[in-house]
Amino acid sequence: MFRPGHVEVVQLPTALTPGYHLSLDYRVCRDEAGCHVDFELDGDVAGRPVHDGFSLRRDVAYNFLQSAGRCLRRRGITPAHPALFAFHEDYDRVFADLRCQLRADPGEPVDLERFLLDRGEARLH
Repeated sequence: MFRPGHVEVVQLPTALTPGYHLSLDYRVCRDEAGCHVDFELDGDVAGRPVHDGFSLRRDVAYNFLQSAGRCLRRRGITPAHPALFAFHEDYDRVFADLRCQLRADPGEPVDLERFLLDRGEARLH
């Protein structure tokens, strides 16, 4: 289920995958450093509670699924596939809503160092 600033996904358990019920709330914020998005992840996976939050700068906010997966892994929950939200039909709506709220245009540059830091692939000097 999607509404601006919120997406919720529910998957019943199967023989191969655990069930989950996750909500991701997000809001665009502005501060002295510019624009960022605050995310809150709540719910449960296989009966294990999840409550975590993270913040991403404007140019890397579209990589929120990577950060949501990291939140789950920190709690010892390994997603059944790389990103629980990634193949959900509402994902495109979240992406479009973020693009609208961030007033982003295709082709805008991304701070590569920040992107790699967020993914855990780089270190600050």
